[in-house]
Amino acid sequence: MTAIVLVHGGWHGGWVWREVEDLLRARGHRVFSPTMTGLGERAHLAHADITPDLHVDDICGVLRANELTDVTLVGHSYGGFIIAGVASRMPDRVSALVYLDAFVPTASGQSAFSIGTPERAAEVRASMTGGYLVPPSGLDRWTGDPEKRAWLASLATPHPIRCFSEGPTLTGVERAIGRKMHILCTRHSPSPFWSFHDRYANDPDWETARLDCLHDAMIELPEATADLIHHMTGPVP
Repeated sequence: MTAIVLVHGGWHGGWVWREVEDLLRARGHRVFSPTMTGLGERAHLAHADITPDLHVDDICGVLRANELTDVTLVGHSYGGFIIAGVASRMPDRVSALVYLDAFVPTASGQSAFSIGTPERAAEVRASMTGGYLVPPSGLDRWTGDPEKRAWLASLATPHPIRCFSEGPTLTGVERAIGRKMHILCTRHSPSPFWSFHDRYANDPDWETARLDCLHDAMIELPEATADLIHHMTGPVP
């Protein structure tokens, strides 16, 4: 039985993976979709010192507490920073990394602001009204379905700013993880994630895939998303 840990992106929580969780469990996988500190149902724990490294702590704790090995880590958007950080700390427990329309940091300290697009960084900064929390923005890029967008808006929570201005600590060992995939959501354009996808499209150490949807593939195309994750738990093609 393969263990899969689904790591959400900015402003989201573990709740966003519900449909994908059910589909993967139906295929016999053990699936975990934790919510990181200060977000979702853990929004009451938000504070000014939350950084990507703290969120890496959250996910490493899930692996330890559940005694998980041979783990497929899936990171959506900002979650790409977190799965890279977890693999950097616990490479012996991770067998595959799946970056779902996500950032792929390659050096310690790289952040969403430093390796994303200047336009998106400016949009996020401009949305702040004071304090250390960034309100949700860009929901029209998450899904094109008005009902689903309203549902996402009802559950999305503000995100600590240091998660975007700072990056995780990396050792470089995460690059040696045996299987890696970058999935691009092609209707999410322009986005910071095209450059990562293009970089790895011809890299023999990576697999790539494209989904015809906006940014929240787990909401827009849950079956196709689950299929790609399931593929990464199988033998190397």
